[in-house]
Amino acid sequence: MEGPITRTLHRLARKKAAVRGAEPLMLELLQGAEGAEVESYGVPPFRYSIRRDGEITSYQVLPDLSTSEVTLLRDAVFEMTASFRVSSVVPLTFTRLIEVLSQSGVSRLAPLRDAERVRALSRLAAFEAVGIPTIYALSLDDSVTEFYVDAANTAVYLDHVRYGRCETSITLTERERRAVETHLDTFKGYTMDFSNPSLKNEFDIFGRRLRISLDLAPLAVNSFSLDVRKLTSNDLTLLDLVRMGVLTSESAAFLLSGLEMGLNVTIVGETGTGKTTLLNALDEALDPRLRRVYVEDAVETKDLLARGYHQMKLRVDPFERGAESSRTKSEEITKILHRSPDLVILGEIQSEEHSRAFFHALTAGVRGLQTFHASSSTQAVRRWREMHGISRTSLLDLDIIVQMSRPDRLESRRRVQAISLVVEEDGEPRLREAYAVGKNGVLQRVVAWERLQIRGASVAPQTFLEKLELLQYSFDAQNTGARLP
Repeated sequence: MEGPITRTLHRLARKKAAVRGAEPLMLELLQGAEGAEVESYGVPPFRYSIRRDGEITSYQVLPDLSTSEVTLLRDAVFEMTASFRVSSVVPLTFTRLIEVLSQSGVSRLAPLRDAERVRALSRLAAFEAVGIPTIYALSLDDSVTEFYVDAANTAVYLDHVRYGRCETSITLTERERRAVETHLDTFKGYTMDFSNPSLKNEFDIFGRRLRISLDLAPLAVNSFSLDVRKLTSNDLTLLDLVRMGVLTSESAAFLLSGLEMGLNVTIVGETGTGKTTLLNALDEALDPRLRRVYVEDAVETKDLLARGYHQMKLRVDPFERGAESSRTKSEEITKILHRSPDLVILGEIQSEEHSRAFFHALTAGVRGLQTFHASSSTQAVRRWREMHGISRTSLLDLDIIVQMSRPDRLESRRRVQAISLVVEEDGEPRLREAYAVGKNGVLQRVVAWERLQIRGASVAPQTFLEKLELLQYSFDAQNTGARLP
């Protein structure tokens, strides 16, 4: 792994040495945006601005540095890349690489004297040195949830928590595109080539977790496409989601009661509807003493070990690797019973192979949380049955399906659209909605408790209703600040 990193940094150093002081930093290439400013806020060493021009919402990143600071930063980046030795990075991980380079920058930026300023600029210098400063600048803004590049010479666009889809004038340089490829290739453990032109990995950037997905030719028609998802939205709790109107206190209590009774909960929805955010919130709200086993390719679940939760996490190869994979999700799902889980979190069920292994586990009594890409609960069941060949009997083990939606694809709002139970009618699996969004746009219960089938019963068990009532009262009390009895 030493070769690619060393070559990249030394290539940057040689290029800068030839024109020392002439090559601009990323922040010197940033441009303003059109339109009237709606909001402006800062995260040192940048300022972020939201602007509107007609129906177009633009997002602008500008450096918040003096001329002397830019000069000092440029010199620090040059010296860091020229003197870097990969042997100084132990263990050799992306996180440790950035830490070592950042520490190296501190001494070179010491003339600034302000400790906070030195720290902010040394971190930026580290990302300038490894060639991905734009990713760093966008990662600093916690209001940005995901950003995209469609082709080599097209501008970045992004999703903002308050303003939805925003355009930018930021374009990745060739240097930055190559650096993204190098770091994903180096730290994922296998190489991109003609037969494997996609990579996905998670990077931790000073506490901010990013999931970076990269596609190159021949898969990417325009030779380069990038999707960077911020995983910080997973910090939202179930109470936060209730307060935001994603779901109601009663429906949140219904899902928690079901999970605590040992029912399985599958969250379906299209991309970007908040499936993983809800999964994490439910996971965190459950009893910490439960033994949780996770099987994920991209680790998007919360790390709760430090808070006393019992978590065993397994990372498998991404689905995109296909036959080359040595650690598949399907294989680990089939071995899950040997790990004695109380709750299994499978992340995303992506393929027919995943589905078959998942339903095999359900048949064996495994229950937990997972997500599945479908526009509705009905479509999810149809896809499993008609495309993945899952039997009618196996579908009854699904228990509860939650449908997420994003009412306006260009806005930021997400919500639970419906919660359904999978019930049996005349020997066939049927979806029975327990909650659905009404004409008023609010999620509400649409069926009497007596008509719900829970674990095959025609009447909901009294213990379930008692637990639901207590949990709902707890949510309502926390939401209003009332004192619990």
